[in-house]
Amino acid sequence: MMPARHVFSTLAFTLGLALGGAATAQVIQVNYSDSPGTGFFDNTPVAAAPGNPATTRGAQRRAVMDAAVAIWASRLDSAIPLRVEAYFEDLGCGDETILGLGGSSGFAWNFANAPRSNVNYPVSLATALHGEYFSGLSAEIEVSFNIRLDSGNCVDGLDGFWYGLDPNVPPAFGSFSFLELVVHELGHGLGFQSWTDRETRAFFGSPPRPDIWSDFLFSLEHQRSWRQMTAAQRRASATSGNRLVWTGEQANLRATERLLPPGRVSAEPSVDGQRHFPAWIQGYPPFLPLEGLTRDLVLADGPGPGSSSDPWHRNLACSALENRDEVAGNIVLVKRGECPFAMKWQNVFNAGGAAILLVDNQPPGSNAIERDRGVAVDRNLPIPIWLVSRHTGTRLRNALPGLALTLGYNTAAAPRGTNQGFINMLASTDIPDSNVSHFSNAMFPQSVMNPSLTNIGFTGDLDFVPDLFLDIGWRSDADKLAQYSGNWFNPNRSGEGCQLTMEDGNEVPVLTCYLYRDGEQFWLIGNGEHRGDRFEFNGMTITEGADYGPDFRPEDVIRRQWGDIVMRLRDCNSAAFEFMPEPDEELPAFSTRMVKIVEGNCNRRASQQINRSLSGNYFSQDRSGEGIQIAREANGSSWVLTWYTYKNGRQVWMIGSGELIGNQIEFGDVVLTRGGQWGRDFRASQIERIDFGTITTEFNGCNDINVTFDSILPEFPSDQRQMTRIIPRNC
Repeated sequence: MMPARHVFSTLAFTLGLALGGAATAQVIQVNYSDSPGTGFFDNTPVAAAPGNPATTRGAQRRAVMDAAVAIWASRLDSAIPLRVEAYFEDLGCGDETILGLGGSSGFAWNFANAPRSNVNYPVSLATALHGEYFSGLSAEIEVSFNIRLDSGNCVDGLDGFWYGLDPNVPPAFGSFSFLELVVHELGHGLGFQSWTDRETRAFFGSPPRPDIWSDFLFSLEHQRSWRQMTAAQRRASATSGNRLVWTGEQANLRATERLLPPGRVSAEPSVDGQRHFPAWIQGYPPFLPLEGLTRDLVLADGPGPGSSSDPWHRNLACSALENRDEVAGNIVLVKRGECPFAMKWQNVFNAGGAAILLVDNQPPGSNAIERDRGVAVDRNLPIPIWLVSRHTGTRLRNALPGLALTLGYNTAAAPRGTNQGFINMLASTDIPDSNVSHFSNAMFPQSVMNPSLTNIGFTGDLDFVPDLFLDIGWRSDADKLAQYSGNWFNPNRSGEGCQLTMEDGNEVPVLTCYLYRDGEQFWLIGNGEHRGDRFEFNGMTITEGADYGPDFRPEDVIRRQWGDIVMRLRDCNSAAFEFMPEPDEELPAFSTRMVKIVEGNCNRRASQQINRSLSGNYFSQDRSGEGIQIAREANGSSWVLTWYTYKNGRQVWMIGSGELIGNQIEFGDVVLTRGGQWGRDFRASQIERIDFGTITTEFNGCNDINVTFDSILPEFPSDQRQMTRIIPRNC
């Protein structure tokens, strides 16, 4: 895979301050320096790409840059806008083609608000902390991209960049994800880089000053950080393999939650006395949890394009499988070769297989995972791909039938890409210009800051890179968490969704989800925890037993734990929701991508966020078990209310929108619904919407609210009551 390289500036800038500066609300401000008609302003007509409706090449490129900025700006904050100079240039072609370059424009030290004195900081971080621009700079970050790549004749087998933005659609064969590349290069510019001389590893400055990166680069061989080592020792350490690690607490804490041990398959019964066999985990999601997946192993059966004399001829899965009944729900053994991975993956999935286990066609000693980590598959499918060696695959085949297999992990081994509990940094002679400013390629799952990018369906996952930025001095994004508040839905699944509000000074996220089962409504509520790249809501609550209005009695409410929901963040407007019911709910887990009903500007600093202090969850203290949730949407003018209650012992929810006038909001389009199904069986066309009437809220201070229900439905009588916050604010 071609490395995505970055440029290091060796210029040091003094502490002179530029007067004035951009007074916008942005975290990141992009300035395009291409000439008219070229690069980001290329007017060549192109077809719209998935998720990117622009119809000129330049407009598509700018749309991708906007998306990359939204991803980073959702997770970072700055005292003033960080300026990015972005352009296309000729970076050459050939075996070592450079796709893009990126880095901070310089470094600074001893500035106001510097976390440490006499330490070089990337000027992007220094500016974010300092709050004023440094003289001599027109940009804090510089990124450029290879203009020759889209010609189609720069690299064999590569037609150009992929400008799609739909996370459900991976790059087409012969293209490379521009979004993943831009996010990667901006990551370097935001501070993921070493400020040492690439040849000598000497510190910059007069006298030389250590850089903040060197505080956390640690040599297990020398048992000291780069800050404590000589230049010669640092130079040797830069090619020391897995003995160079990152010791930052925040990044390592998050890495322990993400990185997985080496893969292995375990057979029952054993095969010739051996039960465990090493396996390679292909770099495509989904990734299996630590408990793995246990199923019977069956052999793919169908006509193949290879030689009929090959014993694997009918096991290539290059066409529809003929043993669907046998394959359904099981792990399917497939020989590699003769057709792309994607075709095999699709045919096994179409036959109902639970996983595909590929048998390598390469000689012993070849490292399948290193070789194939970036192969495009042009689709996303919900079953994992694993690989075993040719020798292991033959032994497993010869043990069929009657073999159960577990795709799992060697949990006695360290997570891949770590050593002694620390993240490995790149320290290889193979990519000398990229050493130490990337994570090791050995880690799994991969990071956006590995040197070899995945080129699969990039979802915007920043993994634990923002946590590493906390290690080097970036401020926490805690003051921006309210940007995720609001109502979320999948446009293809209109009629269901989730509402998120942040309580107790953004410390406590509260999620309610409004869903269906067998045509009937149900709702879930739960408090969660923000964990950097996601919100986790463990122990969502479902209720039943009460009735509506004057017949409601709190002692009738029956509460039970329903299961968990994880909200994996792409940016402030997009996330993947994973629903994981308890087994006794008899509902299958499923995942769906949702967006905000009212999108916000993710590139907004914390100081410029809208006031959401009235958003939250309210209830009547003598009617515990029902209540309302109100969210101020990202445009600042729209408010959405959900009313969670009961009828004849079953849950009911209603939803409506309105605008704040004075201290009142009239939600005049409140509806209740019915007709939906759970998970993959949901059809938006089946949803029936029934007008309820209006709900009016009147705010009395920061914690109390009067609510008036004006119903047009006889079974839901009108009512008025006082409510208070479930989690009171400090007024």
